[in-house]
Amino acid sequence: MVTAMKWLAPESGWVKLNIDGAFLLNSYSTAIGGVIRDAEGKQLCGYSMVLGKDKVFGIEARSMLEGLRLLWDKGYPEVELECDNALLVEIILAGEALDCHFMELRAIHKLIQRN
Repeated sequence: MVTAMKWLAPESGWVKLNIDGAFLLNSYSTAIGGVIRDAEGKQLCGYSMVLGKDKVFGIEARSMLEGLRLLWDKGYPEVELECDNALLVEIILAGEALDCHFMELRAIHKLIQRN
């Protein structure tokens, strides 16, 4: 089944962070990246990094963490985050990140609890 998808803007006054992670099956390389756009779709900033070997869940969590750190450093308080890893999102929304053994999830929890 093919589904047409498009980027949806956040509410006025908010920014949207789209993140993703990728890995090469026959390599030790993984990469993460993200882009931050305003309500008009204007790209405000972004990031990308090449990392070492990791599992898919860890890659996605690291990408989310780096994006949230960047947003915090740039002073964006109203953020909509879009991620294609449903399990990662569910763990964070359910408040279970603090009890998780992944360091990235605990750090994400601390970032989103900031005022």
